[in-house]
Amino acid sequence: MTRPTDPIELYAWLKQEISKLDAEMDSLKEEVFQAVQAGGEEVEKDGFTIRSYKRPKYKFSDTYKQKNDELKALKAEEIEKEVATIDGYTEYVTVRFKKDKGKDKDPS
Repeated sequence: MTRPTDPIELYAWLKQEISKLDAEMDSLKEEVFQAVQAGGEEVEKDGFTIRSYKRPKYKFSDTYKQKNDELKALKAEEIEKEVATIDGYTEYVTVRFKKDKGKDKDPS
């Protein structure tokens, strides 16, 4: 498919292209991470530097989980009882692509 000119069709087309590129990048992540690690956590290329980082993952206590659950319940209760007030809106659009029945087609 060629690049559409209609803004709605173009938006949907771009979302689909981004999805394809994200999938391609995801398939490279492990290989890239290993290459960067082999280069000493940073690889310098012409025009960019790529670096690996490690962020710790935490496992919290049952006390934390209980308090977190209580906060979530309080949040839901305040919304339901209208104690919480609307402070603005986040605006967005969604795109749902129709699936071709029976065949996997390349949309490009």
